[in-house]
This record gives sequence, structure tokens and C-alpha cells, in this order.
Amino acid sequence: MELYPVINKPAIVIESDTRYLVIADLHLGKEYEYYKKGIKVPDIGQKMKSDLLKIIKRKNIEELIILGDVKHNLPFTSFFEKLNLPKFLDFNIPVRIIKGNHDGNIEEIVHNEVMKSFKIEDHILTHGHILIEGNNLIMGHVHPVVEFVDSNGKITRMKCFLRIEGSQNIIILPSFNPVIEGVSINKEGEAIPGPYFDSGRLEIKDFDCYLLDGTYMGKVRDIYR
Repeated sequence: MELYPVINKPAIVIESDTRYLVIADLHLGKEYEYYKKGIKVPDIGQKMKSDLLKIIKRKNIEELIILGDVKHNLPFTSFFEKLNLPKFLDFNIPVRIIKGNHDGNIEEIVHNEVMKSFKIEDHILTHGHILIEGNNLIMGHVHPVVEFVDSNGKITRMKCFLRIEGSQNIIILPSFNPVIEGVSINKEGEAIPGPYFDSGRLEIKDFDCYLLDGTYMGKVRDIYR
């Protein structure tokens, strides 16, 4: 099995018996939340689909896997989501959904395969909001970003991949949604979501951090602020 990132995109490719594109945390419907607050944002779903279609064509992808939180609203599904989710998920390749904590009744509104986790060789793909045993995990849920502060105090947040290797090998994907900044993994006092961190099984400072362009930032502990 070969696994590698799509440069400058929050996505990875897994090549096994099938060539998979893996993304996480779309939160479709988030823009409707902004709209209700009087904030005008572009159609993020349309941009994400356009990006995905380009990657699928360029990388000859055979199946798309979404690691949860396809939709945004909790605990109910908005009219916006009911109308747009089936359209968004209509690709010319199979789309597999790993159910996330925002995906409550998603089976009722989409026609795609929905599951708790999915195994490719010895790697388990999951959302990350529930504990799943395994030595090789690929997940989302955290929405990792690394935070930079310049000499004038201006803060810049950049999406990043997280990876740890050892007794457990884990990859955490950033959110594919461009308007979701996420959790600053190198900021003192920032709570890292999910049971793997809540339980103390994982420590965010032990992870390696990579920007979307492939730049290696080092261990999170080395860029902590």
C-alpha cells in the first residue's frame, strides 16, 4: 500500500487494490449558518466539489472516502443539507462515507454507503470521535491548524497534517472545507477534541506536523507557543 498527500490540498491518496482519495470534515451547510447570522459567504460546496473533480481526474482516483462530518448541522438536518448533500455526493466514482458526529441521520438523505470505519489492508479509516482499536489509524475530527504570530502580533493559521509513528501509527487530516480554520495544535491551552486526546492515549505534542505544501514543521512540541 502506498499513501501520499495531494500537494497544497487537505487530502491524501491511498493506492492499494483501488486508488482512493481520502478527505475529512466537509461540514456542508456551514455557509448556511453564516447566512443566518447575516454573513455572506460564497457557495463553499461548489468550490469543494470543483476541487475534488480536478483531483479525481488528475490522480485517476477510483473511489472517494470521506472521513466523517459530511454535513454540519446538529442535531437536525437543515433543508439546505437535504437539498444539496445528494447533489454534492453525486460523482462518477463510488463515494464511501465514514460516519462522523455531525452525520446523525445522514443515511436518510444520501444514497452512498455509510459505515463506522473502513479497513484498507492494515490501516483503519475512521472519523475520530469514537475510540477504535488499531495500530494504523487515519482520521479527521480534529481540524488541525498550526498558528504563527509575526512581530506585530498578527496571527496566521495554516491547515496541517499530523502524523505519529511508533506503537501506534496515526495520520490526522485537516478539514477539507476552506472556511473552517480549525484547532490551533501549537497554542498553549487549546483543547484538542476527541476521545484519543481526552483519554490521554495521545499527546498532541508528540505528533509531527506537515503543512499542505509538504513543509515539515517538526514535532508539535517544537513549535508550541
